[in-house]
Amino acid sequence: PLLIWMLLLLPAGFAEAQVRISGRGVIESDGYPLPSATVQQEGSTRGTVTNGDGQFLLVVPALPVDLVVRYIGFRSERIRIEEHPRGPLLIEMKASSISLDEVFVTDENPAENIMRQVLLAKESMRKHLKSTYADTYTRFMLYSEMDLVQMNESVRASWWTPNSGTRELVRADRSRPARSGRFLFASPHNVPNFYDDDIDILGSRYAGPLHPDALNMYRYSLGERRDLDGQVVFDIYFVPKSATRPTFSGHLAVLDSVFAVLEVSARPHPGTVVLPPVQQHDVYLEQRFSSFGDSLWLPVDLFASGVVAFGRTGVNYPSARYEQISGLSLHVVNPPVPDSLSVPGPAILWHPLADRRDELFARNPSFIPMTPKETVSLATMDPSMTIDRAFRPVGLLSDYVAVQVSEDQDPEQAATQLGLVRRLTGGDWFWYNRVDGWHPGINYVSQPDAALQWRTSAGFSWNRKRISHRAELNIPWQVGGVSGYAGLQSQDATSVVARPDALGRFVPGFMTYLGYNDLYDYYSRRAVSFNIDLVIPNAPIVLSAKAHTEMHESLEKLTEFKGWMFRNEQRENPSINPGDLRSVEFVGRIGDRERLALDFSYERSPGSYFDSDWDFHRYEARGTIKFETFYRRRGRPNWLRITAMGGTASGDLPVQRQFTLSGSAGPFSDFTGFRTLRSSRFVADKIGGVFWAHDFTTALFEQLGLWSLADSGMGLYVFGGHAFSSRVREIGKFGGRFHEIGIGISYPFGMRVRAEVATGSDGGISFRFGRPLN
Repeated sequence: PLLIWMLLLLPAGFAEAQVRISGRGVIESDGYPLPSATVQQEGSTRGTVTNGDGQFLLVVPALPVDLVVRYIGFRSERIRIEEHPRGPLLIEMKASSISLDEVFVTDENPAENIMRQVLLAKESMRKHLKSTYADTYTRFMLYSEMDLVQMNESVRASWWTPNSGTRELVRADRSRPARSGRFLFASPHNVPNFYDDDIDILGSRYAGPLHPDALNMYRYSLGERRDLDGQVVFDIYFVPKSATRPTFSGHLAVLDSVFAVLEVSARPHPGTVVLPPVQQHDVYLEQRFSSFGDSLWLPVDLFASGVVAFGRTGVNYPSARYEQISGLSLHVVNPPVPDSLSVPGPAILWHPLADRRDELFARNPSFIPMTPKETVSLATMDPSMTIDRAFRPVGLLSDYVAVQVSEDQDPEQAATQLGLVRRLTGGDWFWYNRVDGWHPGINYVSQPDAALQWRTSAGFSWNRKRISHRAELNIPWQVGGVSGYAGLQSQDATSVVARPDALGRFVPGFMTYLGYNDLYDYYSRRAVSFNIDLVIPNAPIVLSAKAHTEMHESLEKLTEFKGWMFRNEQRENPSINPGDLRSVEFVGRIGDRERLALDFSYERSPGSYFDSDWDFHRYEARGTIKFETFYRRRGRPNWLRITAMGGTASGDLPVQRQFTLSGSAGPFSDFTGFRTLRSSRFVADKIGGVFWAHDFTTALFEQLGLWSLADSGMGLYVFGGHAFSSRVREIGKFGGRFHEIGIGISYPFGMRVRAEVATGSDGGISFRFGRPLN
């Protein structure tokens, strides 16, 4: 809308006419600074707050102007400025006192009575509030222990609606030192509004102290009474009633008679939920409010300070500390909101030219100057400092299990360093098995955003004494509003009977080398395939049609190696039905496999009509649903995930095209696999399986009072798996069904792994490890 763009461009259009007024607010009696005092241009929405040393800088459009400086417990000062100040203003504020009325003792908590009035006043105030806009300045100072590492500044446009909450558009952004990287474990907070029912902090949703049900969630107590221009200000302290509900503990300053909140200080409770390698993230927040329009109170600042401890077993890092100050000005009530910002979404969006608009800092009306201490820290900071240098690992295992602490901000540098490594090592083309022996290989793929998508892989089978290769090419196409890819693939390599499972080939292969039973059987596959993919616009749906021509041959076991750690004679590699396969296949994917998805495929080989040695129909499907159950406000809520998978076929389906449910590879297992099925798989032409897991995360440890485990990120979950088939000999021993159930812990001692114990239909108990389930 035109009004919004006028708001964004207004500071630039009147840059020449603006007047910069600086000053310092102090206590008259002793000269001590007054931090976070509000400085407002009377009769306008333009204002700022003082920094930690009482200093402020306010940009006004013209003179004369009247400034009002307020601080609870002091008389407000009004200063009229008619000509350009010759230097910073010194505003000396006098302490004020109030006469205490008689105190009447009642059975009811006086703080709760006040909070009832505050909640009623909020309801009345919000009744006609549809949206707000404010210009925002944010400064974020990152320290390694006590040493300044990086200062980040940003100019933001902040919109609020009841539906979306606060969302910010970063219009300008800069860091010192430039190109020093972005710290992964702490970044500038968007500015929440503590008048909201729910406050989002670090990925968790906390019930605020002004939530409609706050009286059921908080215990309030009345503290001192202070004065503001002859009106009483109540200090009210609050703590949560529940030890596990995401809430806050802290303080409110409430203005009597109008029952408006003037300031809030709060800490999240329980502490912010973290995942390893982060071990602890403590944060403290302050926010002040001013009146705009007809008894409408809006936030004018945010102060945040935090400490982040991170690391892994065997490696330690300096603690990260940060301080953030944000100022809001030029408030607009009920403006039109861009469609993209009026719906729930990411709290922070970025303008594509944000890193090239330094001129916005010079005339920003919300700017808050640095304190003398911050100025000295910035002046003495090493100009070549980077995040990686500031947070170097220390410990016996620092060279082996170091944590990535930064995300490179230079796209060209990222492409030449991390990007190249990922493109070379991506894919599963390095393995060991009882047919190939060692199969070293390399994989190279195109950039993810490249128009032409391609992949090439090559390796060498040590025992078969031959080169294996794979190549893929996908070309984008578009006809009207319909688009997709056309692709061609070729392969000549040792393949897995019934296709590899979620564990891939490297982990099972390495376990085979150690001496565990080889999880897979193998055959030689030379294939060429053609595919056409259709991407449904504005929907998570992909449909594909494929044509295959393949040559299949049996392979023999070619190694007598009995294991590096355990002595184990590997079984012979069984023969397959060799021949030529020609088929067409239709594949579809709907949704996101991690949340709610359905994958399905149908393959048809018509036998002699396609000069194929097999005539079959093959149907396969997999469905996943994952949803939050308890503690849904948290950044790490409890969740339940269910995956059902299986397939059926008619005709003479060869064993290499059958379906499989996997077991474990040595001590390692995957979510869609049986932990008690040791180095083996169920393979059949008709089979079905259901796998489920419920993750309680840290909640059970919290309920048991084991806070040391909960604070480390350790979680607890239960899981199970169920297989159904009348075609598999191993399942036949259990009446055509196989079941297992187990319990596991995730992120033990801060390590990014899971450890499980399970029992199944065979009566055995198995201990397994793997990647965390989330």
